[in-house]
Amino acid sequence: MGIYDIFDIGKHGIRAQQTAIQVTSHNISNINTQGYSRQEVVFDEADPVNGNPGQIGKGVNAATIRRKYDSFIESQLVDSRESFGNLDIKKSALSKLETMFYDSQGSGINRLLQDFFKAFHDLSANPSGTPERISILSKAGAFADTINSTSTNLLQLQKDMNTQINQTVTNINSITSQIADLNVKISQAENGGQNANDIRDKRGNLLNELSDKVDISFYEDASGQVSIIGAGSALLVEKGKSWNLGVESNADNKGYYNIVFDPSGNNSVDITNNISNGKLKGLVTVRDNTTTAIIDKVDRFAAAVANEINQLHRGGFGLDGSTGENLFTPAFEAGDAVSVSPQSTNTNKTGVDVTIDDPSILTYQDYELTFSSGSYIITNKSTNELQSNVYADPAVVTFQGLSFNITGAHADGDIYTISAHKDAGKNLTVALSSSETDKIAAATVNADNRGDNRNAVAISQLQDELSVDGTSTFNGYYSSIVGAIGADSQYVNSSYTAQDFSLKQMENMRESVSGVSLDEEMTNLMKYQRAYEASARLITVGDDMLQTLLGMLK
Repeated sequence: MGIYDIFDIGKHGIRAQQTAIQVTSHNISNINTQGYSRQEVVFDEADPVNGNPGQIGKGVNAATIRRKYDSFIESQLVDSRESFGNLDIKKSALSKLETMFYDSQGSGINRLLQDFFKAFHDLSANPSGTPERISILSKAGAFADTINSTSTNLLQLQKDMNTQINQTVTNINSITSQIADLNVKISQAENGGQNANDIRDKRGNLLNELSDKVDISFYEDASGQVSIIGAGSALLVEKGKSWNLGVESNADNKGYYNIVFDPSGNNSVDITNNISNGKLKGLVTVRDNTTTAIIDKVDRFAAAVANEINQLHRGGFGLDGSTGENLFTPAFEAGDAVSVSPQSTNTNKTGVDVTIDDPSILTYQDYELTFSSGSYIITNKSTNELQSNVYADPAVVTFQGLSFNITGAHADGDIYTISAHKDAGKNLTVALSSSETDKIAAATVNADNRGDNRNAVAISQLQDELSVDGTSTFNGYYSSIVGAIGADSQYVNSSYTAQDFSLKQMENMRESVSGVSLDEEMTNLMKYQRAYEASARLITVGDDMLQTLLGMLK
């Protein structure tokens, strides 16, 4: 080993420290970059050479640039983001629902209904009073308008969730396509002997973003590429290829989207019910469960109010001798048609008409008419009470206040859903105009009834009767709707807070492993700078030695 080897050692030292300074600079510049993993240079001694009195070192090499990364923490972060995305959607939706039902100014549905019954109580004290009659129509209108508005807002929330499902699916497809592209870049870089640290960080960010939207599982193969399975069974990414999710309208669910997977391009599979977490799960749950249940309860409430009041009102007499008048629409009179929804897979989508037979025993519950082995089965979906018989065309069947008129051929498996209260909330209106105050039926007799208040008293007393399903008063039933929303909101908020804390803890753990410390990087920068200067000084010393030797040879 000679003087020229000193130059070589100095040169390698300069290169190694320069690489370390560049990596440190990269860390510092990315200190605020989301998902960035700190990098560090791994130094390695150069192979020594044999010499006398022994092997002599050849300096240092920058062997590799290592990414500070913990796969277990990253996997836990993915799982945590799935639950957070789900709860974030639910929390936002329940906050909107609470706002819809929050009565801060005394103008909520419950208060308006109380005002309506109070107006009838006031009429009972002065049965012929025009101001009292005007007040009844005004209070009834305010109540109906608020029910309409609430129902419309609930339906709009459902539509918003449905729109977001489509947008989220589009975002998922964009992310999986990007991950597939990064897979290829990572494989190419690492198979070529390079590190792909920054590309891996980008892919890690996309995995986190994807898990926020849908539940996923993933694994990395020997080439450094990841395969991703979403919603339990849908292969979304494999090496450099990705497969898209899609949406299809579901005729049995108001035309709202089902989420489908079609890897072959000709046989889509509905995976909506397989999605277990992430924003997609939250959106589907809010759309198909939370708001659907509340809409149904509001419809039942509106139907019960209209039906019970109309029955009494039709039996009374107005100042003008009129009778049989309804105060609200829908009227819920005998012979009125109710909602019949055939399942989209039915071989026969017609031939079933259902009308009200006896308004006094309506349950405000959903029914299902099915055909099996030549028989029809009518089932109350809330109580599971049923009525069945061998089907012979035509068949007229009465069940719990409804009349079923069944005609034509029906195949086994055909299903019809029946509801007397469907859309009652959004369709509720006052049946009498503002000029028809004399038709308000306060009396129970026709002749000379200006002092007869008995029907007005009976209607005002409905407020305290168990008029909804025979178990709840109007106020009690509505309060149960609001209470259930509040309880759900409290539970979701509590879960959200806990999950947010858990996610932040996982992010802090990741930061402790992969995060950039400015103090540490500045210390390293000074250390590498000094080492660089020392290596440069070594070359200067070697040059001085060489000049001295050359001077001796002159």
